[in-house]
Amino acid sequence: MGRILRGLSLGMKSLLLHKLRSGLTVLGIVFGVAAVISMLAIAEGSSREAQERIRALGATNIIIRSVKPSEEAQASAGRPARILNYGLKYDDYERILATVPTIRKVLPIREIRKGIRRYQYSLDGRVVGTTEDYAEFNMLEMERGRFLRAADNERYQNYAVLASITTP
Repeated sequence: MGRILRGLSLGMKSLLLHKLRSGLTVLGIVFGVAAVISMLAIAEGSSREAQERIRALGATNIIIRSVKPSEEAQASAGRPARILNYGLKYDDYERILATVPTIRKVLPIREIRKGIRRYQYSLDGRVVGTTEDYAEFNMLEMERGRFLRAADNERYQNYAVLASITTP
């Protein structure tokens, strides 16, 4: 016990003899610990933000896309050069929904991309054929008007929702 007290006494005398050095050492330790804590807090915040963005994108969704066969693949398979009827159909949508019990929702989409031009202005456009669940799946908010409803699909009503998408 005496050795411990003697060591502490010697340490305190040394600290008091070299006040500037001791103060700068304490200041360095405080700044170092503060820097480490702030960096960890920033990293944790960005990690949570990234996870929220991924969750918002629908990372639990599975997307099944059909791709139109190339003309070379069609020719090598002995098929005519133009296939208009390809890919997943609306019956496939209903069959997937009925046969896979763990699926909560299915969203059928038919997308066509085309360039849109008017005078000297041009932009990439797309037409999306879908159901009323599209807005919820993509977390879209309407500025005005309304989105598609289940009744529109049941009555085979044709409606168009116009949108502009801005990228940050």
